Amino acid sequence: MTIHQLSSQQIQPHIENAETIFNAAQPVSNLLSLQPRLASALARFCPQNRQHFDPRFMLIKSSESHLLFSLYHQAVKRVLPSDNDLVGYTYHINNNKIILRKSQNRQENFGTNDNCLYAQWFDSEMLFGCVRHPEGEEIKLQTGLVHNANGGILILGLRTLLNKPELWFKLKSMVIKGEFNWLSGDDNTPLPYNVPSLPLDLRIMLIGDRLSLSDLQEFDPEFYQSSLYAEFENELLWKSDHELATWAGYLKFIQQSQQLPELTSSAYFPILKAAVRHTEDQQYLPLSPDWIYGLLTNAAQLAVDKIDQHCIEQALQQKQWRESYLIDRFKHEIFSNMITIDTQGEIIGQINGLSVIEYPGYPHAIGQPARLSGLVHFGDGEFIDIERKSELAGNLHSKGMMIMQAFITAEFALYNQLPFSVSLVFEQSYNEIDGDSASLAGLCVLISALAMQPIDQQVAVTGSVDQFGHVQAIGGVNEKIESFFAVCQHRGLTGQQGVIIPSANQSHLCLNDDIVMAVTNKQFHIWTVEHVAEALYLLTGIPYKDNNHALNLYHMVQSRIQQALLQDKRPTSNHWLTRLFKR
Repeated sequence: MTIHQLSSQQIQPHIENAETIFNAAQPVSNLLSLQPRLASALARFCPQNRQHFDPRFMLIKSSESHLLFSLYHQAVKRVLPSDNDLVGYTYHINNNKIILRKSQNRQENFGTNDNCLYAQWFDSEMLFGCVRHPEGEEIKLQTGLVHNANGGILILGLRTLLNKPELWFKLKSMVIKGEFNWLSGDDNTPLPYNVPSLPLDLRIMLIGDRLSLSDLQEFDPEFYQSSLYAEFENELLWKSDHELATWAGYLKFIQQSQQLPELTSSAYFPILKAAVRHTEDQQYLPLSPDWIYGLLTNAAQLAVDKIDQHCIEQALQQKQWRESYLIDRFKHEIFSNMITIDTQGEIIGQINGLSVIEYPGYPHAIGQPARLSGLVHFGDGEFIDIERKSELAGNLHSKGMMIMQAFITAEFALYNQLPFSVSLVFEQSYNEIDGDSASLAGLCVLISALAMQPIDQQVAVTGSVDQFGHVQAIGGVNEKIESFFAVCQHRGLTGQQGVIIPSANQSHLCLNDDIVMAVTNKQFHIWTVEHVAEALYLLTGIPYKDNNHALNLYHMVQSRIQQALLQDKRPTSNHWLTRLFKR
């Protein structure tokens, strides 16, 4: 067996020399220092010597936040050639006659004032400018973003363009043609005066998330063939102290660029722990400037001079408290026995599963124990998923139930129909559920009911299984463990309580200090398993399939199935009708 009981060092990131690494780290130069792919694409988009065939559009998969836009702007300005040599054109207006001429110096350029501008939100007038003709006055040409950035790069939010597709197609056409055509505010009314077209030398960077990029690809699929694509990588793979030092330099860059108080070395470890918690993986650290900025600004409000360990920990605690109303409500329902969760004794066909609930508008998934029960009775082999029957289950949940059925059929070599019917249900579940993370718990319940062996209610289970019984990784493992621990802690830790998780989820653990202390004191346990047989042994104390033991769950289930099949085939010779016909 590959059952492992985890130590306190294994359920949180463990770095002995964090403060030394932080002190030696130097701030990185810009946002793209940890984005080699994106930096390479940007260098291709902004060459020192431009050619007519260089791409004019660049797509970046990224969140659309003001902070990120400003950091993108800084990064682009670093690689662009100096804008001192920008030359362009100028309009001369006399008696409502408009003439376009090439400008002699930058001061005369029409609208051009920077080689890189950005905007998250904009409308037609902000983007393209407009032609104004006040009564009794001469025509006035009002500049837009395309004029102000002519000769350089314009960074735009993709979400706004998708909300106004006509702006996108007009902008795309003008950039490709290299010519800006003045437009009327009303498409049905032409301009009253002839305004000469303005030569346009503009490159466009579009910033959008995965959904926005998908929408763009749907209604303009050809665009992807002629544009440069790159992604902002939200996480940094951490393999050695070198990556930790680089990430520390990234923290210092965000802190300095946003003029936040200086970080002390003692703040580094609690930031690291919060970072692992955010990525849900001990091997990855977040690169999201918004997450780092949010954490540091909350801590800065508590700092006297510098941000230290106390500031970070207090900021995290206050944030957790502010956002914990729904979590406290769930706990109260369990503590007051409105939701039944057994944490003592042994019961046949009942197990404590672990789930997470996501509420619209709530920023986090909420962990919640869930009582899963299964009943086995004589029948025609039907697997009754009550959640599915009542239309409260999604497709992934149904997939998990069907995998369980396939495992049972193959494992016990059932050439005939299973002589039992099985019903599975999440007790006291009144909302829609989805996901396959309960399939391990469901399979354990099913085998417990078939073997008629009880399950220890002091242990909770999460994990999905494949058709061969191998346990697979799931999401929200920290929230799931903490939710069951909170129930056990409220009722009193016995030293026998714990959770079973997939081995693949061990690297995702970053649990709170209460659990770390309980695991250290052997008051609470966390086991990792790779196969359903290992989980069943922990839950029942009986091996699942072991030839060295006469007593095992596999033989118990086989024996019960064979007895049921024989009983079903046995002639009913004692029936009074049978005796009557024999006469």
